[in-house]
Amino acid sequence: MDLTGTNVDVFQQAWDRFEALLAERSPEDRSTLRPPATATRIDALEARLGFPLHPELRALLERHDGVPDAEAGWDLDHFQAGAFLPLGHRLDGADAIASAYTGIVALAEDFEADFDPADYVDDFRKNHVDGHILRWVPFAHPNDGGIAFVYHQPGPMYGHVYEIGLGSGCWPPVEWATSLAELFDLLARSLEDGTPFRDSRPTTHRHSSGRHTLEWT
Repeated sequence: MDLTGTNVDVFQQAWDRFEALLAERSPEDRSTLRPPATATRIDALEARLGFPLHPELRALLERHDGVPDAEAGWDLDHFQAGAFLPLGHRLDGADAIASAYTGIVALAEDFEADFDPADYVDDFRKNHVDGHILRWVPFAHPNDGGIAFVYHQPGPMYGHVYEIGLGSGCWPPVEWATSLAELFDLLARSLEDGTPFRDSRPTTHRHSSGRHTLEWT
């Protein structure tokens, strides 16, 4: 069975469009994108996961190794760019994904400890995102403990993109798109014409310093 379920060229086109619009709308945010992740870092990430990255997530890391994390202890007077995805998510690099996956392993262990098969239908583990937490690969995070992740369990939802507010206790995961290609196509469309993405529209946040960033409200 073909596990990829993707056309990386479509992803590349969607990302090109999104990044160009980001540079136009919010050059400060665009400037936070890091250079590509090295092959060594990507290989180390896959070794940590124990399975190959979805081709679109690998392609994203090969374009940019995420953005720098937000500085700890900052206040409202301190300007920080890079949280340009919906809900204030910041793109993770390969090392950050590997680190975040440690939290996914702990979450899976907690879920397993609380799992009561009587509470679920027989095909829960096979057909439900919650049944394969170890196949959640984070690619972005906000400042509240949540994650956005690409689902890596082979099957009809392989490559789908979800968001979950772990810090706020928001459960279950919410599907953002059927692929990273679709996600960045939707975000680019919203930047172009204001089409809402999950009831949010891109706006410009003007900082007291006179600089500005993208936010979704």
